[in-house]
Amino acid sequence: MFMTQGSTATRGTLMGVLGAAVIALSACGDLRPATEPAPPAQAATAPGEAAPEESAQEEAGPEESAQEESGQAETKPAASKLTAPGTKLRVGQRAVVPDRKGPVGITVTAIEAGDPAALVRERGRQAKGITPHYIRYTVENVDGTDHSYSSGPVLSVVTADGGGTGAVLTGTMPGCERETAPRDFTQVGASFETCRLTGARTEVEIVGVKFDSDDYRESPLLWRK
Repeated sequence: MFMTQGSTATRGTLMGVLGAAVIALSACGDLRPATEPAPPAQAATAPGEAAPEESAQEEAGPEESAQEESGQAETKPAASKLTAPGTKLRVGQRAVVPDRKGPVGITVTAIEAGDPAALVRERGRQAKGITPHYIRYTVENVDGTDHSYSSGPVLSVVTADGGGTGAVLTGTMPGCERETAPRDFTQVGASFETCRLTGARTEVEIVGVKFDSDDYRESPLLWRK
């Protein structure tokens, strides 16, 4: 009897211990580490239907891209290509050349020989034997860069033999004033007219106008009369 009761007691004790272990394991199975975040709640969607947030992003994307492209097109137009060095042009044709802030268009509209007597009256006897030449041209804003108050690129005359003019003449003369760009010279297509005064010995023949810069040093642009 003693052994039977002891065996029965022992079995009861073991069952109690096992039951407590099962309860402990069941409780541990529902626990998660403190550092593991709970999964975010998501709205149920039908099969093949995009989540609301994803759908909104897909719809807004093209509109935002279009606005960005439109804004870039309005505020920063594509830069014009420069006219190739060595290009031969006629009076009245436009070239696109580099300037201090960016490319500009130049159209030579006239190459005129002035009155040598008028130059002597204006500058004194030291100007005797020199013929003034007036280079008239239009400067155009081609890409929307702010060229406010710019004087534009400088042009010079070309002699028949390719040599020097034999004279140096600067400044202005009545009827040939050096103009600068207006304050609002910031829009594509804006333009202003100006005149460049230069001179040559009376016996030197002037056949055209050229534009020189670091880009065109070896092969300048040339406008022929």
